[in-house]
Amino acid sequence: MAAQQLAKDQQVLQSLLQVGVGLSAVPDRQKMLEMILCEARTLTRAEAGSLYVLDRDRLKFVATQNDKVGTPELTRHLLGKETPLTCDSLAGFVAFSKEPKNIANSYELPSGTPFRVNRDFEAATGYRSESILGIPLTCPDGRCIGVLELVNRLDESGATVAFPEDDCGGILSLGSMAAVTIQNARLQEQLKQAHLDTIIRLSVAAEFRDDDTADHVRRISHVSSLVAKAMDLPPEQVELIEWASPMHDIGKIGIPDSVLTKRGPLTPQERRVSEKHTMIGGEILADPQNDLHRVAREIALTHHERWDGSGYPRKLKGTDIPIEGRIVALADVFDSLVSKRCYKEPYPIDVGAYIIRRQEDRGFDPEVLEAFFRAFDEIVVPYAVLPHCSPAQL
Repeated sequence: MAAQQLAKDQQVLQSLLQVGVGLSAVPDRQKMLEMILCEARTLTRAEAGSLYVLDRDRLKFVATQNDKVGTPELTRHLLGKETPLTCDSLAGFVAFSKEPKNIANSYELPSGTPFRVNRDFEAATGYRSESILGIPLTCPDGRCIGVLELVNRLDESGATVAFPEDDCGGILSLGSMAAVTIQNARLQEQLKQAHLDTIIRLSVAAEFRDDDTADHVRRISHVSSLVAKAMDLPPEQVELIEWASPMHDIGKIGIPDSVLTKRGPLTPQERRVSEKHTMIGGEILADPQNDLHRVAREIALTHHERWDGSGYPRKLKGTDIPIEGRIVALADVFDSLVSKRCYKEPYPIDVGAYIIRRQEDRGFDPEVLEAFFRAFDEIVVPYAVLPHCSPAQL
């Protein structure tokens, strides 16, 4: 008996070590959550499990696994869904009490049990959640930031049995590790968001005299990142484009008001002055010390270049234009078409999209253009106040 317990303790320690090493090598928050859930299921021989994260007064499904229910159904019915944080749900009860809850058979709860087991997922899929182990994800300061829920422990024959009470210790340790990991990831996300907000606010300083607001640079960031994602660029590159694209017109800070805010056509001389904002932006962002500044400089310099070589300032052509510049070029033109400017009224979204489509092989990279229309439904969300149609209608 002692030998069995020793072996079990060693397995728990080995699993915790494996998770700790694995988490240090995985920068992606979602992969971290999936790893934690998978290891918890392995330790307890659970057939299924879910991770909830506490967000103010709601619990949100952030990871879910099930050996009997396929990923599409899990995604449709659970992933990303939220539930109110109330004591009468099992997950809510665990979060409030900060104590693990081991249920041998959820269909035989004693009378007076202070919580209920939600059966909506079972009604939709036919899956039965019998034995359940709920574990609070508690930070060192005592705050509960989520719940780990493991479902249906399987014995050697594959039959569902109760989770042993002595399983809770190792899983609690894993839960604490998960809580710290989630909290650190959350703090990093908040820090990144603060950095992005600062970039946008500083970028607005350059745009403000051009009758634009923070909405413009946010839309450029939104469209550019969605197009980059639709092109299947690496996540790190997508994020760089999202962060760097708001600085595309930072060189406008060096253009006189008489040119920048002129109502009506520019003279050839005024146009040449206006076009200098790309080179001024390149100078402002010169000598980049990191990838963000490098990409921002490339975008500032090349977002007015055109696929056929007719753009400015250097008349680059085709793939000589950095991919970041090609993406932001399209995002900037679309936003200019469907937004109000000091010199024009906005086009309806369907008209703007039609004009963009007509630029294939001339103004824009065809691959960027196709990615734009693949992501079109998401792209137009910030423009919802304007009339628009589906790209299939164009």
